[in-house]
Amino acid sequence: MIYFILGRSYLVIEENPEQSEAIIVLSGADGRLEHAVELYAEMGAEAMILSNSTENATTKEEALQLGIPSDIIIEEPEATSTYTNATLTKKIMQDKGYSSAIVVTSDYHSRRTRMTFEEIFKDSGIDLTYGVAPSDFSPEGDATELDTRISTSEYVKLTGYWLRLFIF
Repeated sequence: MIYFILGRSYLVIEENPEQSEAIIVLSGADGRLEHAVELYAEMGAEAMILSNSTENATTKEEALQLGIPSDIIIEEPEATSTYTNATLTKKIMQDKGYSSAIVVTSDYHSRRTRMTFEEIFKDSGIDLTYGVAPSDFSPEGDATELDTRISTSEYVKLTGYWLRLFIF
């Protein structure tokens, strides 16, 4: 019932990227790396961290083809979930001494990403802002089959997060 009240638009947070030392790109969907490249062109960054860099849409080769300099790309190949995206990139950020990052993900994934990253990064001294890549998901209007599938999946995962039933 609460999901019906919140609607699909609740899943999408407002983009608020600020100049940062790193850009963290989460794997999982097309458009995320491209949006990160746009943010890099606009704001610059010392590093671009590709979380789960083995996935087709977020490989180093793809980043190079899109014009990202090889010397700023950091590959993180082990993440398997939003939770491990956060834990593994936090370690990289700390090891490199970075104090700020823009986390880039898809619009529909942005609320859960922010909840997860804010929890994992709390008390780390690392400031996070968020870049929200557009997707085929539509948060408003009549729901397509894709919208229904995505929003159902995200709300199930958000519920699990809120209830601390599982970490993802």
